[in-house]
Amino acid sequence: MLLLEVERKFRCLAVTNLLHYESIPPFQSIEYRGKKTFHDVYYDDSSFLSSKGVWVRQRNGHWQAKIRRGGDYNKSKFEELSGHDQIFRYLAQLPGYTRNIEGETFGLSQMAAFTTLRKRWVANKEFNIVQDATDFGHTVGEVELECQFKYDGDDLELYRRLKMAEMDERITMFMQRYAWAFCPGVPKGKLTAYFEKFGRR
Repeated sequence: MLLLEVERKFRCLAVTNLLHYESIPPFQSIEYRGKKTFHDVYYDDSSFLSSKGVWVRQRNGHWQAKIRRGGDYNKSKFEELSGHDQIFRYLAQLPGYTRNIEGETFGLSQMAAFTTLRKRWVANKEFNIVQDATDFGHTVGEVELECQFKYDGDDLELYRRLKMAEMDERITMFMQRYAWAFCPGVPKGKLTAYFEKFGRR
């Protein structure tokens, strides 16, 4: 089973409460999914993985990896892996990666650690809107679409690209339609803000 995620960052919400803010056009539906706190520890090998668009982390102690499959910094397309075994198999076949990946942390070193308070809404039954506030004072948001699927065809890479392009276009149209909800300006991701404040380890 593959999990694809397409996301677009925004600086912060332009309104204090999406549930009780009336604007034109209104969301077809909006549901508040609450808030949660999580602690992320990111790992790398002298920036080798991040230079390849691979982000390995422990979130609340659970291993995850996000693999960039297209897009740029603000409009990202990812395949997500979860669990130590899935990440081990991916790193074992990653071209050019020669580090011994045996062991709990795949032979990687910690490069960042921080805690985030996330608030989440679901708009129009499928668009995840999240706003994150970190313990070092940075705020950023994302609009996300996720798709989980099995594929038995011949060209998985082509299918994945087409599916993610379709998801990306849908997010673009959503954010244009509801532009009143999102602050203009250039967003900055949590890791970028962390490195600017503390430097790379």
